[in-house]
Amino acid sequence: MSTMDHLMDNAEADSVQRTSLKVEQMDEDREKRIAWWREARVGLFIHWGLYSLPGGVWKGETVNASYAEHLQLRAQIPIKEYEQIADEFNPVHFNAVKWVQAVKDAGLKYMIFTAKHHDGFAMYDSKVSDYNIVKGSPFGRDPIAELAAACQKEDIVLCLYYSHAMDWHHPDSQGNTLDFLGNIGAYDPLEAWVNDVDKSTRYERYLQEKAYPQIDELLTQYGPVGILWFDCGHKVTDEQGKTFVDLVHGLQPGCLVNRRVRREGFGDYENTGDNQLHVRTKRRDWESIATLNHSWGYNKTDHQWRSPKDILHDMINVVSMGGNYVINVGPTGEGEFDPKSLELLQVIGSWLKQNGESIYGTQGSPIGKMPWGRCTIKGHTLYLHIWDWPVHGELMVPGFHNPIHSAYLLADSEKTHLNQQLMNASGDIILQLPVEALDPICTVVAVEFEGDIDTNPRQVLFPGSVSNVFGVFDGELYGEFLRFDTGKKGRDNVRDWKSSHDYMCWNFRVASPGAYRVTAVYGANEQSAGGSYEILVGPEKLAATVNFTGSEYQFQAYEIGQIEFADEGEYTMTIKPDTICGNVLMNLKEISLVSL
Repeated sequence: MSTMDHLMDNAEADSVQRTSLKVEQMDEDREKRIAWWREARVGLFIHWGLYSLPGGVWKGETVNASYAEHLQLRAQIPIKEYEQIADEFNPVHFNAVKWVQAVKDAGLKYMIFTAKHHDGFAMYDSKVSDYNIVKGSPFGRDPIAELAAACQKEDIVLCLYYSHAMDWHHPDSQGNTLDFLGNIGAYDPLEAWVNDVDKSTRYERYLQEKAYPQIDELLTQYGPVGILWFDCGHKVTDEQGKTFVDLVHGLQPGCLVNRRVRREGFGDYENTGDNQLHVRTKRRDWESIATLNHSWGYNKTDHQWRSPKDILHDMINVVSMGGNYVINVGPTGEGEFDPKSLELLQVIGSWLKQNGESIYGTQGSPIGKMPWGRCTIKGHTLYLHIWDWPVHGELMVPGFHNPIHSAYLLADSEKTHLNQQLMNASGDIILQLPVEALDPICTVVAVEFEGDIDTNPRQVLFPGSVSNVFGVFDGELYGEFLRFDTGKKGRDNVRDWKSSHDYMCWNFRVASPGAYRVTAVYGANEQSAGGSYEILVGPEKLAATVNFTGSEYQFQAYEIGQIEFADEGEYTMTIKPDTICGNVLMNLKEISLVSL
């Protein structure tokens, strides 16, 4: 991601990751609103607008922006020039029926469409502003009206994205200081302008003239809307955020509002940051959003596509933690899904057609994360998502105390019973699977059990050649400065380890006594990091010196030594500094233990 783009994704990762969320108050209206969303679990984001036509390229040059929809800002295009894109925007290949059919074929249950992004161009027939696709382009049609009809026919929930905080076309909004010198800057924090009478007055005028009235339009012109999806809420005040929430719920009591309307505690559910793969446990209802390549809007120069395996494992991981997963497509300026996006959506749909039972309407794992994959639960069925097939087909399911009625491969229409064997009194079970997996990406085992669920969710140290990974996002931080990084790709580490009093811990359980090799993975820059540290588990202690890896985000693995577990039981592993010679100790990513 470009150095500035992350300032717009409203993740607020650093502050959220360290705070404990308050217990939610039960709200009857909210419970009614969110019931369909909890059942759906997976959806599609669609970023489509004027920026889709140039596709990340302006005047023959690739624009330095990870997000193609930021073209106007990052290429510093004056409004008069940017408006010329609208004169040429005629997506004659747009077909709402085909779009919605692609969503349905992918097994996705809701669709979030960009009604207006930061550039201020409305992708619907707005009476509030003529700067829209019906009045301001040769296309002259209303995509949202057509999508609403198609969604209703195919039972897909229509949801709408609206950039409420920024509008680069309005003279009193935020973000465009090229055409409007007195505007609030795109990267200006709230504190920089909220007490500036001129800027705050003008900004309020934008809200009253455009943002609030367009929300009214979106919720009165197209029938039921599942979510009004807001963005960059860190750029509005609490009062303004509440006004948006009240406006939405007042117009459509059944319409959900996401957290990015303002910040944590606002809206009906939480969001992660953009492409934030590693997260801490959120409150009950949260949503992860991710792209198929690097950009949200169509970028003709971005060919760094994610693999189907990566996407599906990401989806399964999110759902196993109790979240919803939304993948994104950026259609072309001609109004089509590009071939690679369709190919990836088809793989997702094929897997969900076979295994959707293990995703839709499920809850997070009651047995935690396993080295072999993830787990979800629905009613009296546990779904084991296996992406690392066990040697000889012997799958260990830890801490499961319920009697098993039946266990079988979900893709097996005959539901052939799988044998199981109890390992110990802790409830660790061995399921005997076929020697080879049915699906190379992820094979699902359904375990039907009796009674109320009775499990131990604590991470278990698996014996054998399994790598037991203790990622920092699964541990607990202690101290004044140590904190989690953003959790995005290449940022799944802790940072600011500058106090010798700061440390972190993991609680886990040993199922099989024995010796384990300990490895630490971290990044350390010679100019800013250095020192020594200790890893303590019970009476065992390992000491090591920080090695320099080239940069703080260039992670390397270093074997630290061995730890012997004489008994089964629960343990705590602690890593803490001995000495800190640089500004920080290191950026720790994970510690792994492998049985010898």
